[in-house]
Amino acid sequence: MNGKERPYVLHTNRELAMVLAGAKPLAVFAHERVDGFEKSDALANQDFAPHIADGTLSEHVKTITISLPSGAALDIDYWFYTLKGEEWRVEAYWLLIELLHRNAWSPQFEWLVGKLLGYTDQENILHLLKTYPEDRWVAEICGSQDS
Repeated sequence: MNGKERPYVLHTNRELAMVLAGAKPLAVFAHERVDGFEKSDALANQDFAPHIADGTLSEHVKTITISLPSGAALDIDYWFYTLKGEEWRVEAYWLLIELLHRNAWSPQFEWLVGKLLGYTDQENILHLLKTYPEDRWVAEICGSQDS
């Protein structure tokens, strides 16, 4: 599977349409806070604002500060968008982000991210096989899906 394209379409740059259609319960965007950076750049120029204003979507913004090897600090802004009733996903995703920035990542956490973002089990399996081809847990979970 390494080196091959995914047999499904990624959500990237299609988040707004997918959230509005109910096909994606959570959209997340992240970007390092730097001078000259516009929020629209992080959102791939998708205009969530009218849908927040009319109450269709909720927006949550969180920032994490990480320490760089140089000793400098870097702020990373995260923008979360959900349909009403799906806001719980923001806190669940944020817990995973905190683990990621503490170098405590695993394929199991990546599975949870995929579920929170609305990827199907099959899409998650294909992603994990591509990303973690030698991982024993991935092999076990993916093998159990064949039966």
